[in-house]
Amino acid sequence: MAASLDRSDIIGALRELISELRSAGEVAGIRIVGGAALALLYFDRGTTQDLDSLHIQPGSDEAVAAAATRVAVQHGWDPLWLNFAVERADAIPTFGRRAVEWETVFDVDGIMIQVAAKEALLAMKLRANRPGRDTNDIRQLLALCEIDTLAAAEYLYEDFYPGDSLTDRAVGMVERILAAGLPSPVARPAPLVL
Repeated sequence: MAASLDRSDIIGALRELISELRSAGEVAGIRIVGGAALALLYFDRGTTQDLDSLHIQPGSDEAVAAAATRVAVQHGWDPLWLNFAVERADAIPTFGRRAVEWETVFDVDGIMIQVAAKEALLAMKLRANRPGRDTNDIRQLLALCEIDTLAAAEYLYEDFYPGDSLTDRAVGMVERILAAGLPSPVARPAPLVL
């Protein structure tokens, strides 16, 4: 069953994942992007269905996936609530002029969890540009990144995805957001404690 995870659910799930990994004697590095990253560090965005994640060294993908499945079973969630498919979706900028920066939110005893910086998240959301689903995220990220022109949005995007340009749909989305006016940046959520 698909889960609808808000910020407190995400934090609880990560705590349980850490506990499962520790109990199994595993080490792991996990990087979070997408809606879960936004909810954890940047603004209240309601819910997400999964945590888009990248696995980094140390550790094994299989051990992290097994621990995530144990957490899912406890809650009746989809076993893929910790979703590594984003790595195969060509969504993560890897060859840009600008490297993705990561904020470490947990690093204890060989288990590290990091969240992508807001600029990289904006570039990824602009790449996805799903109407309705990404519109508010892009609106909030434009404000957080202090980007108030289409040209600035295109420049940031091309920094992360050189040789690519925004799709017509993304351009239209940014133009409509800017025409309506950017929101005042919202306060960051309470500090994350895992």
